[in-house]
Amino acid sequence: ALVGELSEDGHVFTKRAGPRQRRSPGGVSGPGYELATICMVFDASLRCGGMQTFEFSVLNGDLGAADGAGFTFDSKLRRRPLWQMHAIFLNQRGYVCLRRGQSVSKLPVQLPRLTAGLRLSLSVDLDRSVARFEITALDGGMEGSADISFASLFENDVMAHGQLRSGFFCAIVTGSAMVELA
Repeated sequence: ALVGELSEDGHVFTKRAGPRQRRSPGGVSGPGYELATICMVFDASLRCGGMQTFEFSVLNGDLGAADGAGFTFDSKLRRRPLWQMHAIFLNQRGYVCLRRGQSVSKLPVQLPRLTAGLRLSLSVDLDRSVARFEITALDGGMEGSADISFASLFENDVMAHGQLRSGFFCAIVTGSAMVELA
């Protein structure tokens, strides 16, 4: 099923919310919950070493509670199940988070929420293992920033240090929104 449209230049994605799936906990009848259609919007190239910079804008619409954007560490450009990914990202509520496979943890850093009219500028130095998250208004006004040194955050993980030297930008979009990656 078609869940959105990509612009001709490949930089703007318009996501329609799409059908929601109703689930019951453990397959038992009960209150249950609904799952939205998940879209991964990611850069078309694997980035290896050096400083990498990305601009992600929410042009209009609403992001879902599970949405976010950041850098996924990997040796290949590929779509993987979320529970197999290793990433540092900003969630929709503005928290910088770390995904280590099935484990997701919020760091004690909060920026403004990702909403329409805001841009996330993400700079990742893959040689120094440092990421800078900046939130600005689309007109350029600074809303907040955070610098994160991530090598030690993955220290007790199964990933080798060399695996933190490559990857790609990836955003998760579940709501009805128009987003741009430049």
